[in-house]
Amino acid sequence: MKLPKRLAASGRRYLPKPRRRSINLDTLHPSDFNRLELRFFCDDCSHYAPSHRLCTLGYRARHTRTEQTKLFELTGKMALCRALEID
Repeated sequence: MKLPKRLAASGRRYLPKPRRRSINLDTLHPSDFNRLELRFFCDDCSHYAPSHRLCTLGYRARHTRTEQTKLFELTGKMALCRALEID
């Protein structure tokens, strides 16, 4: 990996910023939220371990139905997991 010139010249070590794994928030129309029976919550996924409140894929399992409903009411957005596997 090549260092930026200013860091290479100063002799400092280059440490990339650590990244957190998180799920992107998607905008959802309120009528769709009320009309559709959504299954995008951690509670519905087979990767979710309810006893430990963990996701086996490494995500923070804080996207339960109650948390998602609160988030949607505040922002109009929800975390729709693309790796969801319904039991």
